[in-house]
Amino acid sequence: MPRISDDILLTHLEVALAVAPEHTLLRLNADDPRAQRSARVDLARHLVERMRGFTIESDGDGGAGAQSCLFPGDLSPIG
Repeated sequence: MPRISDDILLTHLEVALAVAPEHTLLRLNADDPRAQRSARVDLARHLVERMRGFTIESDGDGGAGAQSCLFPGDLSPIG
């Protein structure tokens, strides 16, 4: 299967963010940390829905059975 080009992925993510629900984007800057987390989860779900059908492949780095990472430069804990 062919790898997704960076330009196509960038354009797709840009459009997905542009059409994300406004209330979700506004809650990203909420004072309440729980509201911020909820907004991040909602935004992540929105992006997952938009990315259905894309095949994400690794460059071959990692051993057999290794889970590829969509963002290899950021392996810090979430939260």
